[in-house]
Amino acid sequence: MAGYPHLSEVVPQLATPEEIAPLLGLSPLGVVRQCRKGRLPALKVGGRWYVHVTKLAAQLDRQAEQAKIA
Repeated sequence: MAGYPHLSEVVPQLATPEEIAPLLGLSPLGVVRQCRKGRLPALKVGGRWYVHVTKLAAQLDRQAEQAKIA
C-alpha cells in the first residue's frame, strides 16, 4: 500500500510498567503510581497502564539537559 505510513509510525510504541520499571529503577507498582500522578507519559487501557516509550525517552532527555544547565 504505497502512500500509507507503516503502522509502527502511526501507533506509539507502548511498554508495560513491568518493562519500564528496571529502566527507571522503580518497581512496577512505582511506575503505576507515577502514571497515576501524571509524571510519566502513559495511558490506561482496560485497567492496565502503558507507557509511551518515545515520549518517555524525550522526557528523560529534557530532564538530563535541564540537569546539565542547572
